[in-house]
Amino acid sequence: MTVPQVIAKSRQFYGSKKMSIFGAVSVAVAGVVTSLPSRVLTAISSICGLTVIKDIHYGINPRQVLDIYQPAVNRSASHQVGGLPVVVFIHGGSWQHGDKESYGFVGHSLTQAGYLSVVISYRLAPKNIYPDYIHDSVSAISWVYQHIAQYGGNPDQIFVMGHSAGAFNAVTAVDDERFWKDSLVPSTAIKGVIGLAGPYSYDFREYDSKIAFPTDLKPEDIMPDSHVRSDAPPHYLLTAEKDTLVGIKNLLKMKRGLERANVPVETAVIPKVGHITMIVAMASPMVWMGHTRQMVLDYMARRLKEGEAT
Repeated sequence: MTVPQVIAKSRQFYGSKKMSIFGAVSVAVAGVVTSLPSRVLTAISSICGLTVIKDIHYGINPRQVLDIYQPAVNRSASHQVGGLPVVVFIHGGSWQHGDKESYGFVGHSLTQAGYLSVVISYRLAPKNIYPDYIHDSVSAISWVYQHIAQYGGNPDQIFVMGHSAGAFNAVTAVDDERFWKDSLVPSTAIKGVIGLAGPYSYDFREYDSKIAFPTDLKPEDIMPDSHVRSDAPPHYLLTAEKDTLVGIKNLLKMKRGLERANVPVETAVIPKVGHITMIVAMASPMVWMGHTRQMVLDYMARRLKEGEAT
């Protein structure tokens, strides 16, 4: 199936058969993305004037690598004091699947919007369980803070964003002092944490994802809603209206955890999308599926504007 056929077929199913967006993408897009994780959405998201610097190691393990997406010759940075604002994106996959190549479309989309984008891979279960992938997320963010200026990014304007398991990683890495203390990154450098459909508060022992967690720990020992440091940066937590995989209770419990620590938090429900299609809608050509991209961009723009005003 060609890329135009993917888009046309998903439009056909969504429009004429009144299927949910999740159903449409399952038929028309997800099947292709499953077999060719980066080559479809990344291909249709590609823009001229983009440079991708691939496979930069932030650790010694083969999975501890990241890709940087930047405007060619970094022309935009020359007009941005201190460099371009930066987004570090952490992929999902139940801590057992996925890699940075599968989410190149996110890097393309954010760079098109004027951000220097970093998409990371991390060690996966069952070989590596919690907290290994949290340590990797912290290490990647730390590497970005220390080195991103060399690539035209502003180390004092970093957003950390993740989807599903990646949202858990992002929130835990930044909020939990047990891990964040090792980052050597000042809290003021992180302008916001953006979580898309994150499983922030659930009993992992009841699900297949239990393979990614130690058998001797309880949810309250691990879940980020119970471990929020008081000086954590502002958060933007999004859930999908039609998400049948990660329930909204995760967002609500994480919101309460942040509020208990007096950490600023905004939440929103993205209408019409499901767990998968909310991240697919981050791809520039797929924004007709949902409002994920615009909502994320609007939030980051507000945070940067607020920073200018202080």
